[in-house]
Amino acid sequence: MRRNDARHILIFVCLSLLLFISVGMTRGERGLLIGPESWLKNVAAVVEGIFYTPVHSALALSSSTEAASPKTELARMEAELKELKRENEELKKQWGYAKENPIEYIAARVVFRNTDRWHNKVVINRGKADGVEPKMPIVTSQGLIGRVQSVTSHMADVQLLTDTGGGPGIAAMIQGENEEVLGIIEGYDAVKKRLIMKKVAVTAKIKPGATVVTSRLSDIYPGGILIGTVAEVKPGESGAEQIAYVKPSATFERLDYVMVVRDPEKLQLQQHKNELQSKTGGDKR
Repeated sequence: MRRNDARHILIFVCLSLLLFISVGMTRGERGLLIGPESWLKNVAAVVEGIFYTPVHSALALSSSTEAASPKTELARMEAELKELKRENEELKKQWGYAKENPIEYIAARVVFRNTDRWHNKVVINRGKADGVEPKMPIVTSQGLIGRVQSVTSHMADVQLLTDTGGGPGIAAMIQGENEEVLGIIEGYDAVKKRLIMKKVAVTAKIKPGATVVTSRLSDIYPGGILIGTVAEVKPGESGAEQIAYVKPSATFERLDYVMVVRDPEKLQLQQHKNELQSKTGGDKR
């Protein structure tokens, strides 16, 4: 088989796998994935981790040896060095965050991001076999970015905070000078690029710049995870609450290395809720 034919076949296989992942990311919340979709995502994880990198390197080497000039080769090496330095700095930040925040984490890397749903979801290379469960929070060194939506054995879909399609609210807390104000993060304003925090007490005095963190009362998120800062506060339509627009502390333009938060207390709470539901025949009161 000629080298060009082999390259075309490899590219076709990779594109086919990515297409199946893309289809899966357009569906709703399902938790643990099973059946063909689970199998395809797990195969994609193996391809990404074992197959894609050496193939990509081999193709790059083949191209460079065929027609690369010394100047082009130097530029390529400089670009690779810059990327390695950036990744090293990001890993240092993640390590520092984990040391300052003594909660159990599972390190992961973003392996896929659908261009049509860029601000909604990403896929990471950790899954059920690594201890990842649906609803687990996802953070970077800058703060909260989302939560696990569904998992297979070796991969997981992550719903980002910037998902305009909405999702379960996040119990959050505004840290004021003299008081802590509770509210619920419900939605994202893509125009303002701000998270929307509702159910804020109308009597609360909130100043722009106040820090917003997760509340320990959440059934998913441990307390104290940084979400962002208050950008502005407006009266709610009913007049019985205020709405705070929160500037996220994390950046979403480029997500590479992330951490899955594994909180034993929240896992125990989820198990407790599941047991109660099974005893009542699934009654969700």
